[in-house]
Amino acid sequence: MFRYLFISVVLLCNAALVHAQNINPAEEVIVTADPLSAVDRHLSQPVQVLTEDALKRRNLSNIGEAIANELGVSSSDFGPGSGRPIIRGLGGSRVKILENGISTMDVSTISVDHAVATEPVLARQIEIFRGPATLLYGSGASGGLVNVVNDRMLKYVPKALEGELSLDYDSVTDGVTGAASLNAGAGDFALHVDAMVRDTDDYDIPGFAELEPDEPGSGRLENSSLKTDSLGIGASYIGARGFIGFAVSQSASDYGVPGGHHHHEEGGEEEHEEEEGEEEGGVRIDMMQTRYDLEATLDAPLPGLRQIRTRWAYNDYEHDEVEGSGEVGTRFKNSELQGRIELLHVPLADWDGVIGIQYRDKDFSAVGDEGFVPPARLDSLAVFILEKADIGRWHLELGARYEQQDAKTDTGTRAKNTAYSLSGGASWDYREGYQLGLSLTHSQRAPTIEELFSKGPHLATGTFEIGNPDLDEERSTNVDLYWHKTAGRVTASANLFYNRTDDFIFLQEQDLNGDGIADRVEEDFDGDPADVLDADEDEEPLLVQQTQRDANFWGFELETVLRVLDDGRGVLDARLWADYVAAERDQDIHLPRITPWRFGAGLDYVRGPWYAGLNYTRTNKQKDTAPLETATSGYDMLNAYLAYTFKLAGSDVSLFVRGTNLLNEEARRHTSFVKDLAPLPGRSGTFGIRAAF
Repeated sequence: MFRYLFISVVLLCNAALVHAQNINPAEEVIVTADPLSAVDRHLSQPVQVLTEDALKRRNLSNIGEAIANELGVSSSDFGPGSGRPIIRGLGGSRVKILENGISTMDVSTISVDHAVATEPVLARQIEIFRGPATLLYGSGASGGLVNVVNDRMLKYVPKALEGELSLDYDSVTDGVTGAASLNAGAGDFALHVDAMVRDTDDYDIPGFAELEPDEPGSGRLENSSLKTDSLGIGASYIGARGFIGFAVSQSASDYGVPGGHHHHEEGGEEEHEEEEGEEEGGVRIDMMQTRYDLEATLDAPLPGLRQIRTRWAYNDYEHDEVEGSGEVGTRFKNSELQGRIELLHVPLADWDGVIGIQYRDKDFSAVGDEGFVPPARLDSLAVFILEKADIGRWHLELGARYEQQDAKTDTGTRAKNTAYSLSGGASWDYREGYQLGLSLTHSQRAPTIEELFSKGPHLATGTFEIGNPDLDEERSTNVDLYWHKTAGRVTASANLFYNRTDDFIFLQEQDLNGDGIADRVEEDFDGDPADVLDADEDEEPLLVQQTQRDANFWGFELETVLRVLDDGRGVLDARLWADYVAAERDQDIHLPRITPWRFGAGLDYVRGPWYAGLNYTRTNKQKDTAPLETATSGYDMLNAYLAYTFKLAGSDVSLFVRGTNLLNEEARRHTSFVKDLAPLPGRSGTFGIRAAF
């Protein structure tokens, strides 16, 4: 491990010491999740922005997969239908997923096999905050923030009809994806329409699906097919002093859960029929979401204020977990309203700032054989402030947030929590194109509904989960130290981070009968220690309970890009990178499903209408495992992309091909609950066409 680490660091440092003769400022990219519209290189915490061009070269089957190879980012990976980002070892509710600044309002934090209800194919850009973002978007974002930005509410009036059409075919899934978007304008009004359809079969794999197969058969991961469609319509009014927009969108998805084994009744012929049905068809999730969005801004509304912004969204979400027999096992519903109001004041001395409030009302239910979280209602109200100043070569940020949360079940069980957060940061432009920064954040996270109230079998993860309504707030102290070189032939960045979390909430294995072995129980377990099963019943759910202990996360992220060519022969960039995270709780016990350390290299070449890219990633073996967790082998991933763009009838038309896992590696993500049952897809070729006008 240390040999590879030493090589990676030496390569990065050597490249960073190469100085350019001419300094060309890096392109400024607006970070929409920042209410003060700062550029990405002018923030006191690390942030990565994936532009539309960069996204076109990615696997966009889900949001986790779309950003899984960014610095410090991986995916929970439960097959192509479901993948939630993991940032610096933290996932679930600790990483908030937004769409245009408002939560996706799905149930993906309840279970890792639940999809995130946003479509990266339709995104204009994706913003990744690799540091804490609790001050602006909630106490649940102690791990980080991902904001998916689309153009459903245009903030400009198109002078002519504009849009984009795309169609591609993927060989590993025998799948087709098509997408279209159109923008039009008249007077002060703008209209947007987008649509997307995806239809894939089970994907090919290099060997066996199971790590230790019981029966012969390989080459395909059963029940990994996916069907998705999405439609969005938005209208905006853009006036001299502001803008107001409204959008409605609907998305539907039907996807398989690889390795999923859900509820079946005990006893004789009925049990046999249920199991046989599941083997034939597997468990599938049938999801439907309708979302309504409203956004508005008003310039100079009152003396002392330069702008008021507000965003509101209402969501009607439902998904059915359908057994192989065709019967609905469990139905999840979530009706949710979220909104925020931001008041941007005029500069006070050197300080620009925003004061805001955020409201959330959530009505959740899960009814059926696996409704391990009872119906519950959650309300929260927060106020926040963020101030920024540029003083000479220094950029300063200060912020604070106060949030109250009230959660209760239909049976009357109730939990109230109050969370406070403070943040401070400073960056120093000590030389043209060079920046050194430090940010400190102390944040609190209120427990989620599932952490408070769950009780029952959660068979997607093979556990019987018990919540705890007496959980305290998590308290995280984050330190980020970074160095950036942002101009010249060589750009580079180095991020060092440390996160101390007091009362970290996690699922702890139980030993009620005191035999020194983690308990296994039946699906109807009622808490009696006498009902704990014998240790050899390893196919039954593992008994776990929400527990709190202190935890520590630390690591680094390194990246450098060298402009090798920039002349008549084209533009060639070479990229080297590495990231590492370690996580332990009390008594030096490793936390589960932590991303192993990785390093990689890439080449990007542009010449006229041609673009070519080649990327290699080495994901190393993860042997720092939690109790009862197995190690995961490392793997090499080689991907390539080639595109040619030409003019046709006034449109820019691109023909492209993307190769994924060209080495046909058997790759299993350590962060996945189903790593031993569902490897990543094998060698794949994607062929497509895209037209923009």
